[in-house]
Amino acid sequence: MPKTKLKPAKSKQFTQAEIFKIASLYCITDLPEQNRTHVMKVGNPIGWSVVHFDLADYAGRTVTIKFSAEVMRVGAAGTLRWQINNKNYPSIGQAIYGAKQNIWHRTSGEWTGVLSGSPPCIYLNTWRNDSERTTFYIDKINIEITSDM
Repeated sequence: MPKTKLKPAKSKQFTQAEIFKIASLYCITDLPEQNRTHVMKVGNPIGWSVVHFDLADYAGRTVTIKFSAEVMRVGAAGTLRWQINNKNYPSIGQAIYGAKQNIWHRTSGEWTGVLSGSPPCIYLNTWRNDSERTTFYIDKINIEITSDM
């Protein structure tokens, strides 16, 4: 019987382990007072972006990204916005303006387009916090990508 070559799946729901693997510069922590385990903890670097989820495998492809996460900041209030490293840096979902500290903010959204950044990625934009020493906690992350593979 001849072997058939399977086509790659057109839709990919990332597991928590895969999300941690494709994320940049973070550590895992537990927040026992809030009954949360394996929460991503990220310090604010120079610039306005906190954590990148590298999507280089999808470069040049038309994709639909469905994304959700909860974010808590420890530091000054400011805007939270998930963006794509792409032409005009589109946002995924609505920005949260004046996001208060020490409160979990639910973020979610969907975006369709061609990934053309270098490398293409989703990242948390922290406008007005680039000069602050701020810590961010990111939890309940879901990324689903449907592509034209």
